[in-house]
Amino acid sequence: MAEEASEMAGMPQPKQGSFCWSEIASSDADKTQAFYEAVFGWKFKGGDASNSGMDYREFTTGESDFPAGGLYQINPDWFDGNPPPAHWMTYVAVDDVDANAEKAKALGASVHKVMDVPNVGRIAIMQDPTGAMIATFTAK
Repeated sequence: MAEEASEMAGMPQPKQGSFCWSEIASSDADKTQAFYEAVFGWKFKGGDASNSGMDYREFTTGESDFPAGGLYQINPDWFDGNPPPAHWMTYVAVDDVDANAEKAKALGASVHKVMDVPNVGRIAIMQDPTGAMIATFTAK
């Protein structure tokens, strides 16, 4: 999701309800990257379009030169010293993150965070009524 806006120009925007990004949150980003490179042949590159200083690495899967997802190192400070375990997060495109988050809440979801990602778009991270995590995304 951290691809530069110029790279996104000319690319079709994801449609409402479609999977649009996958993200790996890791406790050891170097080890995770080496694993996926060896197992699947994925290619990683730095992608810090958000200018946050965060070590964010985009990956391609070989099907396209356009990134399929990202990898980042979990920072315990983001979670008051109690970080979650390493995990995958799937993002679904929505036309309006805020309206979609409100709809999800009305249907029993817990919305944990709604935020802007500089130079990229807006996201919401939520749990469905059974506890499964998912995120939504609207491109800038």
